[in-house]
Amino acid sequence: MSTEIFYIIRQQLGNIGIPILLVSGNIGNVLLLIMFIKSLKRHPNSCSLYLLFASFGNLFVIDTALISTFYGMNNVEPTHLSNAVCKLRWFGGHALFMLSRCCMVAACIDRWAVCSQNVRIRSLCQIRTARYVTGVIVLLSIILPAPLFLYYDNGTGRCILLPTYTLAYTIFSFLAISVIPLLLLIIFSLLTCHNLHLIHSRVLPTSGTVQSIRIHKRDHDLMKMLAGEVVIYCLTQSTFPVNTMYGYFTSFFTANKSQLRIAVESLISFIIHPILSFTYCCTQFYVCALVSKSFRRDCSQLFRKQPPPDTGTRHTIRFAENNHTRKANTRISVIGLVFNMNYI
Repeated sequence: MSTEIFYIIRQQLGNIGIPILLVSGNIGNVLLLIMFIKSLKRHPNSCSLYLLFASFGNLFVIDTALISTFYGMNNVEPTHLSNAVCKLRWFGGHALFMLSRCCMVAACIDRWAVCSQNVRIRSLCQIRTARYVTGVIVLLSIILPAPLFLYYDNGTGRCILLPTYTLAYTIFSFLAISVIPLLLLIIFSLLTCHNLHLIHSRVLPTSGTVQSIRIHKRDHDLMKMLAGEVVIYCLTQSTFPVNTMYGYFTSFFTANKSQLRIAVESLISFIIHPILSFTYCCTQFYVCALVSKSFRRDCSQLFRKQPPPDTGTRHTIRFAENNHTRKANTRISVIGLVFNMNYI
């Protein structure tokens, strides 16, 4: 089989796929920014702040790193012409990716805390706490990828990862991109579902007790969005460190690779990065819109002049404790768990 076909597929995939990612990613992230900014102006909320910064990170990484990659497909990429641009390209890309990942993890933890039965844990869901955590995330996103200034260099005329730092970069990508964020997303998504299940179980009808139970079905939207975020991240991001590890362990046998194998590996690497890696940054808006009817309605309000209807954000729940006649009135903002601008 000719190796040329794989390079043609790679070129055509980039010429078609990357523009689609650029257009869809910019539209989606701009709409998310508008929604979260309007939400923060109306009702300051910790989850909205995390997701706002995540959208900023996604938008900037799309309009810098992805555009640079697309330009380099048919032209000489700027990273190969300047050592400073080479280092900034990889440092900036990883810093913005890390900002987005950390903010999504923080938002997931925030939603677990807001539906917790523990008062101290719920107290973490304050806008003051979110501002502090966001500041820490921004600093970490700058500090942790700083070694990439050493890892990449274009002294040979091409911006490449220096062989001396291949192992260090492999470990960094495996932990920071895949394992740690993915585990945190899965763990706190499951904990959030568990907390929501406890909320439902506490308001089951009790014999001999008059109850008024009104829980909005949007708490189910929360579980769907959490599952969607975890699935998308797993499918698009977990392959990058695997490919990096494969490249490291097979780099010792490069001389034994055939031209066909090199062409196939080049195509697979291109699919993993940038196609899959940037898909995560471009699809969050569409995933939320797909699984949440309330999110779609809030988005449609952006293009209407009249204000959205006030459906109420709090629901009164009455339940009896140990079948006594004493009734407790508890107000639970279940809708507030879902990050849409009218309810957070």
